[in-house]
Amino acid sequence: MATKYEAWEDEGGIIFSDVQQIQNLKDQNLFDGEMKLLHVVYADTPEEAMAVHHIKMGWEPFRPNGEAALCPNGCGSQFYPKDSGQCPSCGSVC
Repeated sequence: MATKYEAWEDEGGIIFSDVQQIQNLKDQNLFDGEMKLLHVVYADTPEEAMAVHHIKMGWEPFRPNGEAALCPNGCGSQFYPKDSGQCPSCGSVC
């Protein structure tokens, strides 16, 4: 199931995270100055979200930590055990 991610810019730079973490940062007043929403991404894994974020920002391609591996649950999906450890089909597996 896709998660919603947001990219925000403030005086301190760009912050990209899932909406729950963004809301936590807002609630704790951890943004610096005026906030500007840059874009929203819906993705099945943090790695997928970062890849799309990099494209939208015009940055070099995102490279996840470690190599992709088959999900240990046998669903046939690939995931990054040394990065988020989230399978796009099964969720968190590490």
